[in-house]
Formats: sequence, C-alpha cells, structure tokens
Amino acid sequence: MPPKHQDSANLKIASTTSFTQEWTPSQSQLENQINTAIEDIRSTIETLQRDIGASDRYVLGLLDVVADDYKAQLPAGKS
Repeated sequence: MPPKHQDSANLKIASTTSFTQEWTPSQSQLENQINTAIEDIRSTIETLQRDIGASDRYVLGLLDVVADDYKAQLPAGKS
C-alpha cells in the first residue's frame, strides 16, 4: 500500500457549504470539465502504473489515499 499523505488533517478540499446542500453538476459540466478530469486522472494513473510497474492493487491504494483526503472532510455519518 502507498503511504498515507501526512498533511491530510490540514487539507481543506471540501467546502463547508457543500455539507448543507447536495451539489449536482450541470449537463455541460458533466460533458466537459468532469469527463475531461476523469480521463486525465485515468491517463495519469495508467502512465504511472506502466512506468513503475505497479500492480492494480497498488494503484487502487493510491486512489484510496486521494479519496481519503475527501472523506476526511465529510461530517460524521456522511459518505
């Protein structure tokens, strides 16, 4: 497993306003920025995996580290 990010306690990834109202992307955002971001993340991870010879399990751990930074920002009981 990859090491956990040490400064995650200081991260302010999720805004506090997102806790009061669920955000929904517009169709334009889904088709443009969001799809582009997803493809960029996939491409970066696939390139890294190929370059360092990492297993799928290791890559999943890397993605979990990133997801954990966001999960840490959620109030208790929300996921």
